[in-house]
Amino acid sequence: MQQRSPVQIAQLYGSVASALVGGVVAAYAVAESRVDDFSFSDDGLTSVVITPQWAGATAAVVATVGVALLHRWGRGGLASVFAAVGALVIALPAFVPVSASISVTLNAMGAGTFLAAAAYPTKSHRAAQIALALGVTATTLYFGAADLWRDRVARWSLTLPGDTYPVPSTVPVWILLAATLLVAGVALVARSGQETDDVDTRLVTLGVVLPLAFTALYAWLGSTSTAPGSWVTAVVIAVAVTVALAWRLPQHDARFILAGLAIGAVSISSISFSSDWTWAVPAVGAALALGVAVGWKRPMPQLGLGLLAVTALSGLLDAALTTVAYVFVLPLALGLAVASCMPVAVGAVASGSLLPFTLTLFSVSATFLDPVSQEFGWSTAPLEEHGPAAVTTPIPLTVLAATATIVVAMPTIHLKRVRTAVVT
Repeated sequence: MQQRSPVQIAQLYGSVASALVGGVVAAYAVAESRVDDFSFSDDGLTSVVITPQWAGATAAVVATVGVALLHRWGRGGLASVFAAVGALVIALPAFVPVSASISVTLNAMGAGTFLAAAAYPTKSHRAAQIALALGVTATTLYFGAADLWRDRVARWSLTLPGDTYPVPSTVPVWILLAATLLVAGVALVARSGQETDDVDTRLVTLGVVLPLAFTALYAWLGSTSTAPGSWVTAVVIAVAVTVALAWRLPQHDARFILAGLAIGAVSISSISFSSDWTWAVPAVGAALALGVAVGWKRPMPQLGLGLLAVTALSGLLDAALTTVAYVFVLPLALGLAVASCMPVAVGAVASGSLLPFTLTLFSVSATFLDPVSQEFGWSTAPLEEHGPAAVTTPIPLTVLAATATIVVAMPTIHLKRVRTAVVT
């Protein structure tokens, strides 16, 4: 048997490691940049550009444009430059004073650029695409686990006159350096195999329009001071726009976009871990790996989405059952749904994976819908503790809306497949 060269080894296995690390770093950077007092601001545009919604939308748009540029005109060298520039932008607060308000946008732009570089070598590489998607989505859904190894620094946008309150880098510089060397190195030796006319403008349109539409809906109907009726209207419009744009895509790309919508909906409840985490975190990892293994051998995206719906609906149950669902069922469903949808176009991987960040009606706005939250300006959603994990669940209306969103995505995937078969 002919021995593989170092370049071939990097192409085979490096893309998976690069995609996973790139997805985790980009998602962590966006999540960590959250401003603690964003819900208090009512200063016009400022009240939007410091929100998690703005951060997610900015990262998604930058990633979409970056992926399109790299696959239209780029080579491995340009992707390496993207990785270095993205990491430098994320790390900028470690070298110069940057306020919390400015860092939200700055950090999101860096994360989007870094993610585009990590996505570059994943074309037609199923394992690498799964790694990228899970790196982003798992980090998003289980970001609460970060409290186990770091004490988060408060980020305040409202400060005294003359006090900019500089914030640190969202990702430690040494981690960024190591991640950049990996992502840039793999991109440098990767073979894109993509022709100059191979960029799907429909994917670019979706990747830009959806985040902007979601941000407009957030500002108009779904902010932290909205009423439940307005929030439900925003969710209905967001789902309709997503389905309409996804319907125009090829079958496999549309399927993953709808899976991303479902993953975003399941973030309606959030999980965190206490210091007694002996079995919980390894259990999440094992369930995620099992889901990937099953989805790899026998793709079943609708079953994955069905388990996501069960997980979301568990928010109506008591603490023990909700915790079991988010520790065991959610990672299984996530791994199964993601692995079952791959491979897809690189642009679909980036846009679909970032949907939980770009559609914060579930993960952010829903937690402010109860009257007490709106009166005091911060979320008072109940923290239901059970063993080593705690699940934060908003009002029942939002749980039902999230479940309904996932249920809508399931038959849409089936109808899209049937329509494609008939046309073919």
